[in-house]
Parts: sequence; C-alpha cells; structure tokens
Amino acid sequence: MSRTLNWQLAGAEVVLHGDCALFYPAESALLVADTHFGKAALMRRRGLAVPSGQSRDDLHRLTNLLEEFNPQRLIVLGDFFHHRPMPGEPFLDMFPGWLAQHRAVSVEAVVGNHDRHAAGVDIGLRWHDHLDLGPFRLRHEPEQVPGRHVLAGHLHPVLTLQVAADRLRAPVFWFRDQVSVLPSFGALTGGWDLPRTAEGRTVLVVEGELFQGPD
Repeated sequence: MSRTLNWQLAGAEVVLHGDCALFYPAESALLVADTHFGKAALMRRRGLAVPSGQSRDDLHRLTNLLEEFNPQRLIVLGDFFHHRPMPGEPFLDMFPGWLAQHRAVSVEAVVGNHDRHAAGVDIGLRWHDHLDLGPFRLRHEPEQVPGRHVLAGHLHPVLTLQVAADRLRAPVFWFRDQVSVLPSFGALTGGWDLPRTAEGRTVLVVEGELFQGPD
C-alpha cells in the first residue's frame, strides 16, 4: 500500500500517484487527465444542489502534486474544461492567481472533446492537439498511434470489486500494450466501469493509495 508506485511503461520509468497522476521523470512532466473545471458551476446553474469549492479543491490537489514532484511541465490530457466557462465563474477568478504562483511550471493541455466548447477562452494555457514525449503520444482519446505508446484520458475508467456483501468501486490506471488510460482527476467526473474481462493491467486508486488490480 503506497501513494506512489514506480512503473515501467513502453521501456520508460514513470511514477504513478494516488491523486490520479503520472510523473515522467525523463521529461520532468506531470500528467493528469479530465480535470473538467467548471462542472460544478454548470450543475448549479441548472438547479442542482452541488456544493461550491470543487475548482478550489482540485487546484489545491494540483499544487500538492507540483510541490511533491517539482516538474517543469504540467500537462492535462484533455477535458481541462467541462463546458465554456461564464464570466464570474469561481474557476476563472482563481486560475490566473494560481498560474502566477507556479510561473516556473509550463501548464499545458491537450484539447479534449469538452474543451472544444471553450474555443477562444484565453486563460494562459498552452494548448496542443497532441504531444510526443519520449516513447509516448499524449492525446485525449485512447486510440492507437503507430510507433508510439498512447497516454490518454477520456474514459474515466473505474473497476468494481465485490466479495460477498462488500463492494468497492475505484478509479484505475488501465495499461495495455499500446494504449494506457489515466483515471480522471476532477472530483465530479464519475466513471466508466471497466469490464473484468478487459485486457491489460490495472492499478486501483483507493482513498489516495495505490493497489495493483487483479490479473
């Protein structure tokens, strides 16, 4: 049981973290997927009684990761936004100050399907259609790319384990030969149930601790 786990992937050394992050030391790059900033604000506008503070809490989690790994780059693997943000939303008010606190880090994002709704919103991010780092292709959708190992998000994978009356549903890192998927980082993102028959290996995230999944 640990908050970090050293992992070999496509011949490279990476570090998995129990806050749903992956650190690639060779490129000093910290990766997370599917932050979906602004989702809580949208739900409140639609009349749902969702507590405020999701964006603040998720930015605080990112700060803790930056302090732990001291990366040169923070890269979000798509769906940085959940929707096109409205003026005055808490995230838009907080993010410039947060960026200013972390000037030494290049904060970047791969364009995800939700980010296309936010075209033209300038908040100081570097946007990419995709990125190549070492053996990896960083993209949002988990689709194979010849000659690269794809690191992606989009699916929000979770695994459900049950023994008698005890049931656990946990986010997972899902590793396959050519494509691996990070768990979603955002607090309100939900999850897609990974079939127990799915190929590959999994690492479960349970209350910030990492456990290798069943074979």
